[in-house]
Amino acid sequence: MQKAIKLFKIDKFNHVLTATFLVYTSLLCAVYAYLLFQAVHEIENQAAQIYLQNAQVEVLKELNTIELPLSSNLAEDLTSVSDDELIKKLIEHFKQSRPKLRIYSSITANNPEYLSPLTIGFHEYQPEDAQILVSALPERNIKLYLVYDETNASNLDENTPNLIAGLSTVAILICLFGIMVSIALGKKIAEPLKKLTQEVSKEQPQLPLIGHNRADEIGTLSRSFTASIARAKQFLYREKQFSRHVSHELRTPLAIIGNCVSLMKLEHATDGAKATALVRIERAAGNMAQLIETFLLLGREHQNNNLSNINLRQAILTELDKIDSTNARDATSTKILICHDSIVQSDQALLGILLNNLLRNALASSNRLVRLTLSDNQLLIDNDIVKNQSTSVSGFGYGTEIMTRIAECLHCKLTIEKSEQRYRVIVTFT
Repeated sequence: MQKAIKLFKIDKFNHVLTATFLVYTSLLCAVYAYLLFQAVHEIENQAAQIYLQNAQVEVLKELNTIELPLSSNLAEDLTSVSDDELIKKLIEHFKQSRPKLRIYSSITANNPEYLSPLTIGFHEYQPEDAQILVSALPERNIKLYLVYDETNASNLDENTPNLIAGLSTVAILICLFGIMVSIALGKKIAEPLKKLTQEVSKEQPQLPLIGHNRADEIGTLSRSFTASIARAKQFLYREKQFSRHVSHELRTPLAIIGNCVSLMKLEHATDGAKATALVRIERAAGNMAQLIETFLLLGREHQNNNLSNINLRQAILTELDKIDSTNARDATSTKILICHDSIVQSDQALLGILLNNLLRNALASSNRLVRLTLSDNQLLIDNDIVKNQSTSVSGFGYGTEIMTRIAECLHCKLTIEKSEQRYRVIVTFT
């Protein structure tokens, strides 16, 4: 039993389409056969009614033919002719001229019971497939019942087996044709799905996927897959960036901590050297904590969930206070020029990290002066460069790639201009 179920299991799109089309054609053939039989039955009814109408005309003619000789011979009115005699002659006459027609009257004995309640007009008696015409004889209070078997109007009963065989043959041909059409149509419809499946199964699928520009359901599916794969690639990219940045940026504070620990283990290390080493370890640990927080913020999928209105001037002063409390260099002075007190909508944590690192790098690499200019939604950081010193001082600041990534997350533009003597960073907020 289970093998039979597995044999007829529908597990492919074209199989489903074929089965659906087969069921549809079967129902269509059944409905067609039903309508055909109903039409034949209606034709039989119409033919029987026409036959009864013609028979009624003949009955009236025959009635006149019978009444006139009787009344002339008896020299009486038409009403003096015996009803029984009249009906008897009518029945005898039509047994010869219309043997398939049965005639009854309201005065005839042994009438079928189903005739009694019938009113004047056409009636159908289904149990005997009979069509009945009820009429009243002129000038006589007599009902006349003309009963005709409607199967006599056609040879349907005799030809029913042949008709069923013909209809069955046509139905089988239609079903076979429907199966072939559904198989061809199913393959044509399933072909884009197969190609889309093959594209999705690749290790590095080319985006957008095949069928991306279609307007049907396949196009919708392709666009959904494209968006999902692009999103997965973004996740993977952030994961790789996180791992690479962590391994690269944490190397410096870890090296500082390792060197300081080695220094403190020396027997001849002075108390001052050990105190300096502890300060450097503390600063390196703080930098590590800030690095981890930065990378976690950058690793978020949605960067616009924690937006708030931030005063740029206040944010700059706050970060300068943080730098002053931890920076040992006091030689560099800072000149701040604020033309407008700007309010921007941004992520406070990421914006603080961006400003802190830009300011920290500028102060660490400058020898004399760092100029900060805030105008509308633009921040300019301009500083000179100490000769024979890189802008990336050990233990301070992130690389340009990370800063650019932070700027992208904040939807602001980061422009860096560097010469032999000066270093300028322009941050444009949107």
